[in-house]
Amino acid sequence: MIESIVQMIRLRGSAGLVAGALLLCASADAQLSSEQTTALCTACHRDKFETTVRNPHDLLASVEWRNRTGNSPACLNCHGDVAEHIGAGGGLGNVFAFRDESASAQNDRCLTCHSDTHPDFNNSAHSLAGLTCASCHSQHSSDESAAALLRHPVQATGLAGITGSSALCVDCHAETASDFAFNERHRLIEGILECTSCHDPHSRASRSLLGGFRQQQCASCHNDKGGPFVFEHAASRVEGCTACHSPHGSPNRHILTHQRVAELCYTCHAEVPQFHSGFSPVGSPRFDLDTQCTNCHLTIHGSNLDPFFLR
Repeated sequence: MIESIVQMIRLRGSAGLVAGALLLCASADAQLSSEQTTALCTACHRDKFETTVRNPHDLLASVEWRNRTGNSPACLNCHGDVAEHIGAGGGLGNVFAFRDESASAQNDRCLTCHSDTHPDFNNSAHSLAGLTCASCHSQHSSDESAAALLRHPVQATGLAGITGSSALCVDCHAETASDFAFNERHRLIEGILECTSCHDPHSRASRSLLGGFRQQQCASCHNDKGGPFVFEHAASRVEGCTACHSPHGSPNRHILTHQRVAELCYTCHAEVPQFHSGFSPVGSPRFDLDTQCTNCHLTIHGSNLDPFFLR
């Protein structure tokens, strides 16, 4: 009887017929084979099956994965046992329907397979903010890329060149993304790097939200500034590069946080040797906020020769 029902569904595809077929299967109290279950699932969820075969989750339908988990059809890997769902004539039953589950439950279900690649996700900033894997990834997308990211093109003026995974980041981090409109910026719009070049969206939350330890993430590209040095700039040791630089973009040269170099230096070095101010109590100071401190303190990121970073 089950085979005839499945054949009728395939030939006619009527929603009413599908519901009736499910009830008949339930009343027959039959043990469905994986092929029969697949046919019944496809009858109602054909759009999900058609997209899944073109994205990375198609792996779940492979013989290798089936032998590994014992789950067939592939939907059982994520949605659990569907027998009660079918037996209830399409009612939810004990199916794990992601939209009805808490964020933590959804993420835990994804991590049953992805914990090896993202072991710290539950402690990440995204997870702690209540986001789910589906906030960024589509389980049923037809996207063939490994990440199966949602696609949200950037509409903001001046930022339309941001594509790929970074375009998805802009959805939530629009204020940060606006910094890339400055002339002095990291070249995100040009596609030279992505947000994920510096940030790991799945990593444990940290003070700087960088993939490495403070400035070490910056030094992976700017290795001439990372040292090690005999004489290190204290700001680099304590706060990292962001003590002086706006990492996303700035109206100031070298993406500095201040327009004038001396003004930036004086934010930390309020006390300077007397000769910087001059020796006359009534005369003009020798150096002021328009002074270019790096004319003398040239090796400002660190030095192997001089503790004051002189040339």
